[in-house]
Amino acid sequence: MITGYNTDVRHGNRVYHVQTEDKGLSNPKIETLIYVGGEILDNYRSSYEDLTSAPPISDGAIQDRMDEQHRAVIRDIKNGKYDQTPPDLLEQQAFNERPLDQAILEFLQAEGDVDTLELVLDQPMKPAFGEPFRVQVRARLCQSQSPVADAEVSVKLVSSLKKATNLLSGRTGSDGQFDGEVQLPPSQPGQCAVVVSCTCDQGFDEVKALVVAL
Repeated sequence: MITGYNTDVRHGNRVYHVQTEDKGLSNPKIETLIYVGGEILDNYRSSYEDLTSAPPISDGAIQDRMDEQHRAVIRDIKNGKYDQTPPDLLEQQAFNERPLDQAILEFLQAEGDVDTLELVLDQPMKPAFGEPFRVQVRARLCQSQSPVADAEVSVKLVSSLKKATNLLSGRTGSDGQFDGEVQLPPSQPGQCAVVVSCTCDQGFDEVKALVVAL
């Protein structure tokens, strides 16, 4: 069984938690669950029985299927598939406490009329207290898949009990890649997470992962 993906996705006034996992060779399926407020909103299942017909099965092949399904569900969320916000409230939120250009960009993104930024992980993030943590992300446009160069990247440690701490900042290379390493502090009370965010003219995106104790 391969380690799954967990991603929080914000769209409108809701935060969706997307969880994708491999059910194992005895039940060769990939399952993606979408949570809102701790409750399951929707789920997707796909089979990879076709890979079992020619053993040995490559972990990389299963990982690719998981990554593809996970990203497809995230795209659906960002495109408004599960948006249940009333139109009048959505309009009010779009122009409340946000710059006008960002509100317009988010509206166009929801309508599918603009190629917006997305962050891609080649491997799931697994930060651990007291350990070095390698940050490897790629910035690209979600429709054309073109890499985004010179996008601003920041890495923060956020806590439920403390103020957020800046760990690292920089910019993506010509291939859209950002690669860096930080040393995470020893175990802390409360829940902590590493948040990697990226900003450019085409928009904003972020990925996050809870910090665990080894």
